[in-house]
Amino acid sequence: MDYSVSQQSFQGGRDYNEDRTAVFQRNGTILLVVADGLGGHDGGDVASQAFIDAMGDSFTKATEKQLDNADSFLTLSINYGHHTIHRRAVSQGFNVDSPKTTCVVCLIHDDVATWAHSGDSRLYHIRKRKTKFITEDHVSRKLGHEKNAPINRCVGGLENPRPHISDPHEMEDGDIFFLATDGAWAQFKPDDLNDYVDPQHPSLGLDSLLQALENRNKAPSDNLSCVVLFWGVKQLDTPSISDFEELKTVQLLENSIRENSKQDEDEEPQKEKFDMKELDNAILEIESFITELDDKF
Repeated sequence: MDYSVSQQSFQGGRDYNEDRTAVFQRNGTILLVVADGLGGHDGGDVASQAFIDAMGDSFTKATEKQLDNADSFLTLSINYGHHTIHRRAVSQGFNVDSPKTTCVVCLIHDDVATWAHSGDSRLYHIRKRKTKFITEDHVSRKLGHEKNAPINRCVGGLENPRPHISDPHEMEDGDIFFLATDGAWAQFKPDDLNDYVDPQHPSLGLDSLLQALENRNKAPSDNLSCVVLFWGVKQLDTPSISDFEELKTVQLLENSIRENSKQDEDEEPQKEKFDMKELDNAILEIESFITELDDKF
């Protein structure tokens, strides 16, 4: 099945980026991962990176039978990430209860999607330009306001992650999955994907999308990170500036050849004696120029 996928992360107005994203792929199976290290706790970036590493390790080593049982795979993998955070925290001198992260992950196997989350990182399932499903944040609204309610589930720390696992969903052409940290979804509207992101070249528009979302956020913006997947869309190679430079160079070369040919027709050709000494001097000048560049850089 064709699909296109991309990921992006912005630091926003924070001093450093505690978000992490990843896309793992093997034999047509895809695992999308977003993690948001908890600010206000030491080692948030350690927790989010450890979680990403653990999910990738689980996905790489899982058997086809284990991937068939998606809810079990996701539950075990997230718990493995939980213990990986503990080990890495201790090895780097943090208290075991400190590094924590929220997470949202989505496994697509045999054209069936199953997702899981712990905390307030979200998944949006969009179908036919309508939002079909949004994960529910794990927060204690009674203990805070609507926009700053404390998180009551995460990965890492002393409590178990207790991820919520979705039911399996059959994929359909046109399905879109948008996984995001709270900095990215705070001002996100599903129509933003239509406005900013080209499904065939998703990496081209994500920078612009996150920049727009950062501008909408109250300054200083939190870290913003997301993974987006378009199902039933063939991903095309993203053109680079070098592609255009090469075409321009070829065109200039062809123009130069034509101009030289015209001059040759207008002027009587003159035979010049080949001078080996001049050639040697020219080569020495080029080598000297290259050496000077190397010394500078």
